[in-house]
Amino acid sequence: MEAFELQIEKIVHGGDAMGHAPDGRPVFVPFAAPGERARVEVLGEHKGFLRARLMETIEPSPDRVAPRCRHFGECGGCQFQHLAYPLQLAVKEKILREQFLRLGGIPDAPVRPVLPSPNPWNYRNSVYFTPASERRLGFYRTDAHSVMPVEECHLPEPRLVDLWKSLDWEPFPGLRQIGFRAGDEDEMVVFESDTGEAPETTVESPVSVALLGPQGEESHLAGGRLEYEISGRNFAVSAGSFFQVNSAQIPAMVDLVMEMADPRKDETVIDVYCGAGLFSAFLAGRAARVIGIEESSSAVKDFESNLDAFDSVELYAAPAEQALEEISLRPALAVVDPPRSGMTPRAMRALLRMAPARIVMVSCEMSTLVRDGRLLAEAGYRLGGVAPIDMFPQTSHLESVSRWEKE
Repeated sequence: MEAFELQIEKIVHGGDAMGHAPDGRPVFVPFAAPGERARVEVLGEHKGFLRARLMETIEPSPDRVAPRCRHFGECGGCQFQHLAYPLQLAVKEKILREQFLRLGGIPDAPVRPVLPSPNPWNYRNSVYFTPASERRLGFYRTDAHSVMPVEECHLPEPRLVDLWKSLDWEPFPGLRQIGFRAGDEDEMVVFESDTGEAPETTVESPVSVALLGPQGEESHLAGGRLEYEISGRNFAVSAGSFFQVNSAQIPAMVDLVMEMADPRKDETVIDVYCGAGLFSAFLAGRAARVIGIEESSSAVKDFESNLDAFDSVELYAAPAEQALEEISLRPALAVVDPPRSGMTPRAMRALLRMAPARIVMVSCEMSTLVRDGRLLAEAGYRLGGVAPIDMFPQTSHLESVSRWEKE
């Protein structure tokens, strides 16, 4: 394939670096840094652009660092281990601004600097592996087509690494993933199975062990739920329930949501995709009424126990679009924390019919935040501010909290 020298101009959404080929076409190449001059080899030609691999860094960036993990570049989990952490933050902020401009049609979006993670390494309180060959666990390669066994990973909390290394497990039909999760003082091993069969396993430490079946049904083989204390409030979280993965950043995220939401004593608030009740618990202490919406059966159980002390809290155990269509009121405030895919069109239409005065979006995917934000802007909402928070160092992913105000 063709090879040539390339001046790296910037990093784009998804984590690839970009420059322009001699004929002017954009070239996308992973694992390069802005400002570098590199030699690249073209891997594929597409309509209007090229994809290439990095062969040699001719003039390295002063912000290039040695990756910590031996699997970096082949494993698909990390995109930014070659960048110094301050540059990672600057790159993410720039990409977010470009997304608002290019996809959202919002120039000069009021984006704050990215709030850094206290721990750029070993920060994850959960990690999920896919079974690989010879009873080993691994992650998908960068091409996302095959699983590679891994010997190390520097993103999970150290105790989860120890737990992973100590696990003795036997392969069984239908096993999809093995997860390791950490509460404040407890750990859990989670087996996800297409059959619901109980696995044979041995762990060298006292931990909870849970099995998730093909429809998400949950059974505990040992122990119970994980426990967290966030800003003075306690939360119990089941194996099948989502919880933010960077424990050190959760209090800061809650503070940002509460700042952007600014709930008041006489207001009704809806918390869409409320999960185990993280945001609802803090909203309930400051608003007159909180209505949670969640369809995950395990998260519903967690929400009910975590919010049991509040008489002003209600819960709709239903998909977001269905619940939003059934609730006949106009809340002053909506807090929306959708999955990576963003809100469904039906859920967005139902939310806009409610016409809350303020909407706070919590998003872990820039492109879907901007897509949903454009719909809000077209419906008469003004972007009041965006507070990005780095929940995922060493990767191209970025969490953000944004405030939208009805004009």
